[in-house]
Amino acid sequence: MTLRERNRMRTAADVETAALELFERHGYDRTTVEQIAARAGISSATFFRHFRAKEDVLFSGEDVSAGTLVALVAQRRDRRRTVAALADPVCRFAHRSVADPATDGQRLTHLVMTTPALEARSLRLRLRWEREIAAQLAREAGTDRPDLGHTLVAAVAVSCLTSALRAGHHTGASIAHLTRQAFACCTDLTC
Repeated sequence: MTLRERNRMRTAADVETAALELFERHGYDRTTVEQIAARAGISSATFFRHFRAKEDVLFSGEDVSAGTLVALVAQRRDRRRTVAALADPVCRFAHRSVADPATDGQRLTHLVMTTPALEARSLRLRLRWEREIAAQLAREAGTDRPDLGHTLVAAVAVSCLTSALRAGHHTGASIAHLTRQAFACCTDLTC
């Protein structure tokens, strides 16, 4: 990695930290790009070289999270293409991405789940997770495209996770535990 790439990554991380602090303190809607840039010690122009809009700061890990989720699904021990077989990898994803105190996952999740202006972007991320899991299930079945069963199983698995995320930010309960509870309600669905 070049010095320029390291500097770019460090600047992006500084912006993410500044934005999260400001969003939590002042609210997402009342925080401006100019405030984020000033807090991160950069110009607004530099902000826009890294992010298209302030919501992109909160979803900067979207590619990594989707890749992590699909990798966990692909590595699962239970090779069936069922909702039950997806419970373990999706619960591990919930723990790693949301519950792990070493990440800002809990803070990000709370902010996204309580900010109406972020609902559309959150829904797009959820749909991406569904599409990518369905595509993984199709690959495992030896087909080029997901069928209805793959799509439905992926949608239910992601619904278990997102239902837990919505419930968890209200109750403070473990997201991984709530995700496992949601899967327990849905385990009979197969493709």
